[in-house]
Formats: sequence, structure tokens, C-alpha cells
Amino acid sequence: MRSWKLCIDFLWCAVTLTAFPGAPQEQEFLRIWPMKPVVEFGGSIVLNCSASCKNIALETSLNNAPAGDGPTWRAFSLTNISSWEPKPQCYATCQSNTFQEAAITVYRAPERVMLDPLPEVEVGKEYNVTCRVFNVAPIRNLTVTLYQGERRLYVETFEDHRNPEAGSVVVTSNSITAQQNDHGEEVTCHAALDLRPEGPFLEKASNNQSRVAYPPEQVIMELQKSSTGQSWHYNLKCHIVRVAPLSKLTVTFFKGAERLHSQKLWNYTRPERANVTVTHPITLGPWDHGKAATCHVMLDFSPNEKPFTAASHKVALRTAESCTAIVVAASSIAMLSLLLVSILVYYLVWVPAASK
Repeated sequence: MRSWKLCIDFLWCAVTLTAFPGAPQEQEFLRIWPMKPVVEFGGSIVLNCSASCKNIALETSLNNAPAGDGPTWRAFSLTNISSWEPKPQCYATCQSNTFQEAAITVYRAPERVMLDPLPEVEVGKEYNVTCRVFNVAPIRNLTVTLYQGERRLYVETFEDHRNPEAGSVVVTSNSITAQQNDHGEEVTCHAALDLRPEGPFLEKASNNQSRVAYPPEQVIMELQKSSTGQSWHYNLKCHIVRVAPLSKLTVTFFKGAERLHSQKLWNYTRPERANVTVTHPITLGPWDHGKAATCHVMLDFSPNEKPFTAASHKVALRTAESCTAIVVAASSIAMLSLLLVSILVYYLVWVPAASK
């Protein structure tokens, strides 16, 4: 049964790897990476422009300098970004002129979060809580939440705010009734600037507590031969680029729909953005040839926030041993077929001829 599967896999490889003459050429394209760039006000970012031809340029009023190039791409470093809604454009001249615009989201973390002084609160009476958030952008990504202890009192969002520049907001709660069991619980205001999945999650509270989380810029999967040198032994490597905090990160490996391994990085205490690689050993067989492996990452902010998830591109499990096994199986089948044909010819042609 396994021989038939190897034979089918061999034929599939032969069909998919065959080059068809006269195939249509790739259409012209122009792309920018990152596709939705996010940068802090006054900060820097590198844009990569790639095209189907070599004539690539960048048009922008921002400070910029070359940061690398290749046959079909050029990178540009944009520094000291002090415009609130910059839109640099990548140009390319192939058979026709084409351009692509990069709308950069520029942000500023909340500078200060302050609660107005609370009046003397009596049980059963209503009162309002006012929170002021200073110098934050873009306000459309801001959420202001009032808490009493861990209980959420009031939430206000600003999705309709179109001005990209930094500004301040004032949030006043609806009337809140003081309860008997509220005694001793602290009222706080939390301002959360959520720029995920392309940018960070930034939160600042009125008691000067701050939290920052950056989703990974990239999740890259790699299949690598094991250093043990043993046949069929490989390592799945998941490279997670510029993510924070690592203590909230969980990495899970999949082979197709099968869950292989999950690892939490709670022991990592670095709060700043960092690169991390998680490795999972795997033993592959010929039957795994053509399957796909992926790694999924999750930043877990429960119970207050939804987790952020991302996945790598699929990596096909095509091993040297698998290819060898397929070739050996195909050769065996071919030799067996030749032997059967020889036997048939002997009995159908040579035996009748010899008996005459």
C-alpha cells in the first residue's frame, strides 16, 4: 500500500515540477513592504519597494536615504518622521509608468492620563468620573476605560475621529451609583492605543502604570536538517521577529491540521521588542512528503484584552530522504514492470514459437 502511495507522490512531483514552454510571463507589479507601515512620531522606518522591472524610485518630502537594493527591489530609510499623515510613493517604469502609495500611520503614546479629583462619595448617591488623556495620536485608535478596582465602569471609543494629529480627549462617565461594597476600591482611568496587527498596543493608566505590546513583524517557518545526522530527523524552526512582551507569547507547531507542540515563553522577562526562535524536533517519513507545516503565535492579554494571533506561511515537507525513497520506489516499480513484460513476451511469443 505504501509503495502505491510513493508511486503516486512521484508522479505528482513529476507533473508539478515540469516546466511548460510558452507559459505566460508574470504581469507587471509594484509592491511596498510593510504594506501598512506604523511608526512613532519622530521615529524611523524602512520601506522596501519591489517591482517587475529595475527602474524603482521613491517620491516623498520626508528625510530619506537608500538602505539597500537588488535586481528588482530598493529599500529606503525614512528618518525623523514629523508629519502626521505622510504618504510616500514608490514609482517604477516598466512598459508603463506605475506607482504605489504607502499610507503611514504615525502614532504617539498617551503622554499623561489624569482623573479629576473625586468628590466625597456617599453610598446610594450618583456621581460622575472625568478622565483626561493628553497628547495622543491617532485618536481614532484610542479607547478610554474607567475601572473601580477590577470592575469596568465605563468605556468610550473614538472610531469616528478623523484628524490624524495628536490631541487630548476628555471622557466623563454616565452617572455611577456608589455601592456599599465599593469602600476602599480605587477608581482608575486606562487609555489604550491599539494599533494591532501592524503596530503596538500601548496602555497608560491614571496611576502611572504603563503597558506596551508589539505584535510580531514577521513569523517565519523553517525546516532544517537535524544536527544529529540521523536519517529522517529534522527541526521545525519558528522565527518570530520583533515582538513584545515575550512573557505573553505562546508558539504552536502544526503539520497540516495536526497539532504537534505548543510552548509558552512565560519565563522570558524582557519587556522590549526582541527576536526569538522556537525549535521543535520532528521525525518525517515518506508519507509526510508534500504535507505543510506552520507555526502559530499568540500574545495573550486575558482577561482584559483579546489575544493577538498570527501564523507563518506554510512550509512544504519535502525531504531528501523522501525524494530518495520515491526514486527507489519508482525504479523498483519500473524494474518489476519490465520483468512482467519480459515474462509475458516469453510465454506469448517464444514458447509458442519453440513448440512449432
